[in-house]
Amino acid sequence: MTGVERGLATRDARIGVIGLGYVGLPLSLAFVDAGFEVRGFDIDEERVGRLRNGDSYVDDVSDAELTAGLDEGFIPEATSSVVADCDAYVIAVPTGVADGEPAMGAVRAAARTIAEQAGERETLVIVSSTVYPGATSEVVAPIVSADRPAGSTLFAMVPERLNPGGGHEIAEIPLVVGADDPTARDAAAALFESITETVPVDATETAELSKTLENTYRMVNIALVNQLVALAERLDADVWEAIDAAGTKPFGFQAFEPGPGVGGHCIPIDPQFLTWRANETGTELPFIEHAHEVNEGMPGRVVEGVTTALEARGVPLEDASVLAFGAAYKPNVGDPRHSPAIDVFEELRRHADVTLVDPHVDPEELWVPVTESVSDATIEAADAAVLLVDHDAFDLVRLGEHASFVYDAKNAMPDDTSATVVTLGETTARVDTVVEEPPTR
Repeated sequence: MTGVERGLATRDARIGVIGLGYVGLPLSLAFVDAGFEVRGFDIDEERVGRLRNGDSYVDDVSDAELTAGLDEGFIPEATSSVVADCDAYVIAVPTGVADGEPAMGAVRAAARTIAEQAGERETLVIVSSTVYPGATSEVVAPIVSADRPAGSTLFAMVPERLNPGGGHEIAEIPLVVGADDPTARDAAAALFESITETVPVDATETAELSKTLENTYRMVNIALVNQLVALAERLDADVWEAIDAAGTKPFGFQAFEPGPGVGGHCIPIDPQFLTWRANETGTELPFIEHAHEVNEGMPGRVVEGVTTALEARGVPLEDASVLAFGAAYKPNVGDPRHSPAIDVFEELRRHADVTLVDPHVDPEELWVPVTESVSDATIEAADAAVLLVDHDAFDLVRLGEHASFVYDAKNAMPDDTSATVVTLGETTARVDTVVEEPPTR
């Protein structure tokens, strides 16, 4: 057992977390709760100020949980010296894709911070940011090791598996632990087994591949049902009912639902890490590339559906007033990153008078105007309400009572509503029969 592993086993080790966002903050508090001394570093001074005041900006971390963590010794700072001389470091900074290539600037900066602050003691460095297969050994390890004593750094990859708004606690989600040697793997497992179960794999690149595989699996299956929407619109078939029916099979099928597209950090981005890596190695993944294109086209299909339904009611899109419900990328969270709902909103407002409604998204963090709620009178006056995100906070019964027409991209509206409802995937013939002349107001 190495010194680092011994310190992790006895909770005497100091943990430094680089990046205090949707991944780093929950992990920091979980490690504090497990009995570790935890230091957190983030370059965003405003966010760190909020944390120090007990004001959480992460959906799944309440102010009370944050305050308890601070009381137990969690120290967040916007200066890198806060993570000096830690026994283990967790990189939890954002990544992305820019100009078709992985955007690894924040990961490189985190690695440089560790190299500057780690000292000369044996140190465990764990990458929990989502990266392309090979990034831990090709990007992080060379930067951290460059000015440190040979053999003093252990590297591991433990990809995050948090599910914002999904109702799963960290302790309920097993984490993959990958390292290129048993010593590093055992040390990383010792840390993460303090908060959940672990699943060891024999290489950092395998752990990286597992993470990108998980989200690519979701992306391509969502693309499959999204593509079926186009077919269902030309059939006397209900794509939503077909998915529910197929889901009754007790083996060989997992249900995914259509929608206005995919959003957040993981599903739109991670598959592009795979396709980029494939191109770098001289291979191709055209199936994944096509699935990405299908999902990217869904906001346009929703706009087309709204336009068609309004025209059937005798209202050109250019003359319409529209309420778009939902700006986040998924229900019951305030995260608007890569949200297809915003893509729909921006395309609609090129032609119509559109109000974006979302009670979860902070208007100061959004680059388009958003309001928390609208009155019954505003709903009644609108030519169309477009449901893009089915937040629990949206009273769909109320929406159905006061709206004259709802385009439902989530198949969430109640069956017995008085409003005319057209659901994503309904046939052109269905639109023509249900959306007649708009009522006189």
